[in-house]
Amino acid sequence: MLATAAVLALGCVGATVVAVAGSGGGSGGSAVEDTEVAGVPTGFGPPQLPGLGGTGEPSGSEGEGEGEGPSPDDDATAPSDTTTGSGPDGGYTAWAGPGCASGEYREHGRFENGDAAWYTVTSGGHQGDTCDGRFSAVPMSGSPDHDRGSTAVWSWKLGKGYATCALAVYVPDSGRDRDTAGRPTVYRVLTDPADTTSVYAAFGVRQTAHRGSLVSVGSYRVEGESFSVQLLDRGRDWGGAERYGAHHAAAQMKVDCA
Repeated sequence: MLATAAVLALGCVGATVVAVAGSGGGSGGSAVEDTEVAGVPTGFGPPQLPGLGGTGEPSGSEGEGEGEGPSPDDDATAPSDTTTGSGPDGGYTAWAGPGCASGEYREHGRFENGDAAWYTVTSGGHQGDTCDGRFSAVPMSGSPDHDRGSTAVWSWKLGKGYATCALAVYVPDSGRDRDTAGRPTVYRVLTDPADTTSVYAAFGVRQTAHRGSLVSVGSYRVEGESFSVQLLDRGRDWGGAERYGAHHAAAQMKVDCA
């Protein structure tokens, strides 16, 4: 069940909590977001502080900014490029993420060092729609407003004729809280999946409140012939027993484009 959920629309000068309702497939029950948001990044500076940009329109909220991220030469997982859906007249619907045969998914800055680094969780993500349910746990940078270079990018090759894409993010539940602990996890919408400075919108999802749910994060305009989303690693993984070893979950996303 697609949860009636709240997401964070993030701009350069602050944060707004936006209630988003939707319907569709997925597992998990409904979830309610707190309106008081702690630790949302509100300021940005060079060199490793990608801005939360936005002229996109997640449920009516807008922001501005620019940023930079890892270069396309960073280590990346091999993407899948199988597409589903149909042409502009019939719309386009597809999933992407770890273990999916549709869409495209890449990881940058991945390193291995047990639970202190990246690791793969074999179940708890979205299973079905070409996806096998695995997801990646991404280590946090340690700061709510600084990034350290671990990032993931989801993208879909749409072709011509699409104006907007409705985006939904699956928040996995492995049964271990530290695997899915973004509070929030910050994402950026990109014009070009190979250029992480091509930001035109951003949003956040409080993963700790939506484990096991498909969260609708609104509709965004399409720039060009593809649609791409990047996860940032900013976040605090210290400060209490519940935060020790916390990771962002990089799981599956779904787009419905028209």
